[in-house]
Amino acid sequence: MPWCDGCDRFYKPGSLAPDGTCVHCGRFIASPDDEPDEPTDGPSRAPWHFYLLIVAVVVYLGWRLVQGIAWLAHRYL
Repeated sequence: MPWCDGCDRFYKPGSLAPDGTCVHCGRFIASPDDEPDEPTDGPSRAPWHFYLLIVAVVVYLGWRLVQGIAWLAHRYL
């Protein structure tokens, strides 16, 4: 991933100027012939542990909902 020392930020290869320079400061960053290590044909997928986190959050909130309903039933019934 190209890095611009002048702007202190990373750039995607497609976001550079056609000649491989930074669009903000004009410094040369990378050759336009350099290809990325991974193909960028389609949208990238989220990592597996993100899905695991989503499942854990849904289970936790579902359990808290059950506890809340039980508390309401105990209090008002």
